[in-house]
Amino acid sequence: MLTNAVKAKLKAGQVVAGPIIAEARSIGTVKLMAREGFDFLFLDMEHALFNWETILTLVQSSLVLDIVPFVRVTDLSYPLVARALDTGARGVIIPRVETGEQVASAVNFAKYPPLGRRGAGGDGRTGYERLTAAQAVEISNAETMVIVQVETQSGLDNLEEMAAVPGVDVICVGPQDLSISLGVPGDFGHPTFYEAMKRVSSVCAAHGVSSGMVEREASDHKRWYDLGMRFLCCGTDAHFLAKGAAESVATVKGF
Repeated sequence: MLTNAVKAKLKAGQVVAGPIIAEARSIGTVKLMAREGFDFLFLDMEHALFNWETILTLVQSSLVLDIVPFVRVTDLSYPLVARALDTGARGVIIPRVETGEQVASAVNFAKYPPLGRRGAGGDGRTGYERLTAAQAVEISNAETMVIVQVETQSGLDNLEEMAAVPGVDVICVGPQDLSISLGVPGDFGHPTFYEAMKRVSSVCAAHGVSSGMVEREASDHKRWYDLGMRFLCCGTDAHFLAKGAAESVATVKGF
């Protein structure tokens, strides 16, 4: 899987969708999500208690099953970004980004020279294909995605400079934290929040950067899709389990 299908689809203006994985630890979960047609997995190391060996297994399973794995690291630091990518992840998701300088650092950490400072090592970076070092560097620099999350008012204030950084692929809103920062906790339908989303979408479009959003219910993405957002994180593994369980319990208790 040398070509990043998510990156290609976004460049073509197509929508891509994937769930946040935080609870599941099995390859079976990867198989199920791939079978149902999701484009990517959002493997969450910020709030979930994954270890690196588990992430490696989930990432490599994703590559075999043709679903694009992204890893959200806990913070913007070179060791975390480099390790996430050395598992073979096709991109990193950086939370709580607020400045163009931070975006530039994320790109610098994720790309090999001459585009960045990432150190070379390990075969997992391209899925264990037989490649020369030169080929691996070229492919990784071209296909590895840098996805940053806007989650604060400061991030909104600096949106123009963030979107203008060469090498950033997606600016994805972290709606829970952003709504808190805007003084409307959890109210994604509030006019203040909606206007902020309009600005995110328009600024990203002006700079040729894809915009994205996280929602628990896939149907709630329609309003963001209509604004032009195409990187759509749909639900979580925990939500899928809880929703299915609740429906089953309600059914049998109603007999």
